[in-house]
Amino acid sequence: MSDISKKQTAESSKKYSLQKHILAVNGIIVALIYLVFMCLFGSNILNHLISQITANQYLLIALYILVFVIIIDIITIPLSFYGGFVLEHIFKLSNQKFLGWVKDEIKKFMLSLVLLVVLVEIMYIFLRNFPNSWWIFVTIIWIFFSIVMAKLAPVLIFPLFYKSVPIENEDIKKGLEFLSEGTGINIQGVYKINLSKNTKKANAALAGMGSTRRVLLGDTLLDSYSLAEIKSVFAHELGHHVYHHIWKMLVIGTITGGFGFAICHYVLSKMIEILGFQSIHDIAAFPVICIILAALGFILMPIQNAISRRFERESDRYAIEKTNDPEAFISTMDKLAEQNLADRTPNRLVELLLYSHPPISKRIEMAKKNIQSLS
Repeated sequence: MSDISKKQTAESSKKYSLQKHILAVNGIIVALIYLVFMCLFGSNILNHLISQITANQYLLIALYILVFVIIIDIITIPLSFYGGFVLEHIFKLSNQKFLGWVKDEIKKFMLSLVLLVVLVEIMYIFLRNFPNSWWIFVTIIWIFFSIVMAKLAPVLIFPLFYKSVPIENEDIKKGLEFLSEGTGINIQGVYKINLSKNTKKANAALAGMGSTRRVLLGDTLLDSYSLAEIKSVFAHELGHHVYHHIWKMLVIGTITGGFGFAICHYVLSKMIEILGFQSIHDIAAFPVICIILAALGFILMPIQNAISRRFERESDRYAIEKTNDPEAFISTMDKLAEQNLADRTPNRLVELLLYSHPPISKRIEMAKKNIQSLS
């Protein structure tokens, strides 16, 4: 790539990243305004209207959550459409058709609605029956739910959006088989997913647990990268497996989730009457729980991202050591930066707050230091 092309790509990546960050902040602001409005005015009105339809607590909660989710989806759909469809096409990163985007959004809506209704119904069972210790039971349920979702996501949820098939290319299979020896992952657990139906971006991931654990490699990566580069990506995902990063993130999520539910209990116990709700198990107080959990998530996000970046650095080092090919790692990072329009050198504050992966420039710098140490 010429110096002019590199400069143009760098400028585009900066603009793309900036717009994505602005959209993310706007989404948080819009959601917060909605939740505050519901806490102060709308939630009691909505609860009253639904209670005129049914006195059954389970049906009331389901209808409340249905309307609650529909309203916030309607409010945020312009941001979702611009960020997920328009912006991707502006920067020539998307292959998705409008109807395809609509279809995927409907799937996401239905899936999130079903899961949310089930979880909220369970939470309010404990709120009604164990008003002083409900948060302990809900934390236990959250642990169980997180493990089940981590295990079932590759076989039940991912297929709703992307088709996956076992790797068929013999050269790639042999190369990956050698890398996977002694790691506990066999080549039957490596799948090609059809990312290209929606995007030009390349990606890979480790997903699942136990019998469902698998490495997912996008066709956009498999079709455009050399065998050495594919092996580097695969080895990175193996690193996540070897270092048990999925389990570690589940533990972190459990701790933060339990802490969040405990804070919810404290606030609801102390402020339920002040906020104008009837009891701790009043469904109208649900937006209060949402605000507390969202605020805690925002406060803890830099810490969680720092942990995630550490895990990614561990997997990067593992990939370089496993393949003994830092040059392939560097060329892979260069290609990914160009193909995904990744900002190689983000603002340090943005990196600390929003980046779950180290910036590309730092990942390449680490690999170059590895080369120097070998020479």
